[in-house]
Amino acid sequence: MDSKKSERFKAMHKALQGEAAVHLRDMAALLGVSEMTVRRDLVGNAHGLRLLGGHVTRSGAPEPDYQVAEQDQRNIAEKRQIGVLAARLVRPGDTIFIDCGTTTPFIIDALPEELEFTALCNSLNVLLKLQQKPNCTVILCGGILDRRNMVFESRAEAGIIDGIRVAWAFISAAGVSAAHGVTCYNLNEVEVKRRVMARAQTCVLVADHTKFEQVRAAHFADLADFQRVISDAGLTPAQQQMIEEGGATLMM
Repeated sequence: MDSKKSERFKAMHKALQGEAAVHLRDMAALLGVSEMTVRRDLVGNAHGLRLLGGHVTRSGAPEPDYQVAEQDQRNIAEKRQIGVLAARLVRPGDTIFIDCGTTTPFIIDALPEELEFTALCNSLNVLLKLQQKPNCTVILCGGILDRRNMVFESRAEAGIIDGIRVAWAFISAAGVSAAHGVTCYNLNEVEVKRRVMARAQTCVLVADHTKFEQVRAAHFADLADFQRVISDAGLTPAQQQMIEEGGATLMM
């Protein structure tokens, strides 16, 4: 096997860390190759990977919910850029909170391997990413795993959060609206988000442009509760103005 192909397999395995599947087009974009190249790589003995239903997944893994997987893996380029910008804020010795979601793992990817930091988290996909960072001390808010959103739920986690002050709280959202505030899909995410934000030195909203002008069921904050918002170039001038009027510094 040539070295480029070997590197692609390593990158595909890394992209699937904590994910059931990644859409073929998004995996190709992530690798910087054509969809046909990925298809050819996965023909035959594909090193524990397979192409199933237009998604790259692990061999032997149960068939993923493709609708959910595709929703989670949209806008990879935008999420990756958001991750790079967010990672630049973290300094050696910082304690940070990394929220659940599909954008926040890209922050971890962008953190330097040599960086020494402490990370508080409450979701499986973030935990699996953090354990790859050799100089990261991980604090997990444990409990029962909710498989719908891969979040650990426990009443005991409140005590852990209350005793920690993070320098940066990187918070994800599924909806950002001037009229209805910042929202997410699941009510079981709300308490942790609010508790962390109340104790953080700086609250940072990380959300790509498709989350704006959307409203989801669970309200947990208003734009004015964030000191920084990190998004991408897809934001309209009106959306950028909305962020600035809320008092946050926009990074994009």
